[in-house]
Amino acid sequence: MPLPTSHEPFLHDVPSIHRRYLATFDVARVPHRFTDVLVVGSGIAGLSAALAASSRKDLSVIVLAKRSLEESATRYAQGGIAAVLRPQVTGDSVDQHVADSLAGAAGLADENVVRSTLSEGVERVRQLIALGAGFDRDESGEPRLTREGAHSLPRILHRGDTTGQEIERALVTAIGEQSNVLLLPDTFAIDLLGVEGAVTGVLTWTANGEVEAIWARQTVLATGGAGRLYRETTNPAIATGDGLAMAFRAGATLSDLEFVQFHPTTLYVAGADRFLITEAIRGEGGVLRDSKGRAFMKDLHALGDLAPRDIVSRSILRVMEKTGENRVWLDLSGIEPQRVHDRFPRIREICRGFGIDIPRQPIPVRPSAHYSIGGVATDIDARTDLPGLLAAGEVACTALHGANRLGSNSLLEGLVFGDRAGATAARACDNTPRPAPVSTRDAPGQGDGVRNDRAIESGHGDVPGRVLNLDDLLTSVKSLMWYRVGVERDGDGLRGALEQLRSWMAYPMGSDFRDPRSWCLQNVLQTAYLVTVSALRREESRGVHYRSDHPERDDDHWRRHLTIARQDFPR
Repeated sequence: MPLPTSHEPFLHDVPSIHRRYLATFDVARVPHRFTDVLVVGSGIAGLSAALAASSRKDLSVIVLAKRSLEESATRYAQGGIAAVLRPQVTGDSVDQHVADSLAGAAGLADENVVRSTLSEGVERVRQLIALGAGFDRDESGEPRLTREGAHSLPRILHRGDTTGQEIERALVTAIGEQSNVLLLPDTFAIDLLGVEGAVTGVLTWTANGEVEAIWARQTVLATGGAGRLYRETTNPAIATGDGLAMAFRAGATLSDLEFVQFHPTTLYVAGADRFLITEAIRGEGGVLRDSKGRAFMKDLHALGDLAPRDIVSRSILRVMEKTGENRVWLDLSGIEPQRVHDRFPRIREICRGFGIDIPRQPIPVRPSAHYSIGGVATDIDARTDLPGLLAAGEVACTALHGANRLGSNSLLEGLVFGDRAGATAARACDNTPRPAPVSTRDAPGQGDGVRNDRAIESGHGDVPGRVLNLDDLLTSVKSLMWYRVGVERDGDGLRGALEQLRSWMAYPMGSDFRDPRSWCLQNVLQTAYLVTVSALRREESRGVHYRSDHPERDDDHWRRHLTIARQDFPR
């Protein structure tokens, strides 16, 4: 039975929270495209949706990519994809995969969603292999399986430490062979278009620097997560919460935004981007140690270094606080050197670039924001509560992960729900007429709050008496989120973060910017505010959401999903 949801109005408003569109346009002055199914995003979920929809050769499909078609969070996934492919060898079963996933979800997963996804996922992975995705194989020619944190048995398929890159390659190749699919890279989705609550397409900024409206019978949102809200993150630069913000502005319900997963092990080198060090290293025998060489996880959890990610992340923070250092060490000396060479070539290459010779030297690591568990609320067929809009992948909240995601379940979710979204969209096209273009100029909610009368073309906006540096503001937001809405939170810090975000939002959220960099900032501000509100509302600790002022899990009051929507805010 699905868990209850809590939908509560908020006492405080924020400037422009009711604004419907970031950019206005006159329907007679911009170019238009028309399609049956529009997919926004080109990761595993988006491309799976496009492939499923394009199997109907009587339908046209368009895929938008914010940058290149290959640039997505999928591309950077290292560990693998979880599926019970060899139960006769490993002693595994779908039932055991379900049990592990429910145990990790801290009481918030929907068992029906979990079971159907993990069962269907086996066939979807086999189809992925048939498309040409090449996973590592053992001497018998069968997929080689490994184990990750909170998985009780080895069930992770991988391609060295570049699994996501291989999956992305296979899917991009497959979608490029479909004659009824149009691929539009370097196309920024500004907002979902709609009439009377239904979604009818997307307003875009094209590779030529022009605004274009794309009208669709059905739209699939697969834009990924929001890791770039945080100073420390494994996510690529495109992960700025665009899909979450667009869906919120369109009136969709979002759920579980407080659950942001922090990966415990990312390479820490001062001044460098955080590079993911896959959990599979610990699955192969890597050990976390403090500065004195003590293996600390074995004393903190029964699963030791393979404990759930939230526990490992908090444990690392505790060790860092105790030692006064800004990292711990991941020791690979217990893994046979040739195995390290064969299994983790990309990590070896990156570390070598920083003068770290693995496995002879340990890797300096610390936690970083990694995965948005919450998102646009969907049903089991990827439908949102807005007609014409579906969502899949990290932008969606399906109740598969609950309050804590198991490693390598995310790629499986993108594969399964992407396919479901595409198939559902294709069926819905039969009963959905071609949308008629409408203008956003006089949309309800447009013009609320502070507005700048002229478009701002660059990253600096004129404010009476001063200049607003958008890059500096973005850096400040990310730092605030890391310190106040990070691995550990508390009520005072969250309330202070909301006040700070409200003051920062006042001018940018009411301005009529005209470039993707500025729209991304607006999306970051809006999404950061929604995540912080959600974290303040949940007065307990559960899964990846840890409140130091409410350190215990409270099933009596909080075993429910918290949702948020634009109509919850008072005008």
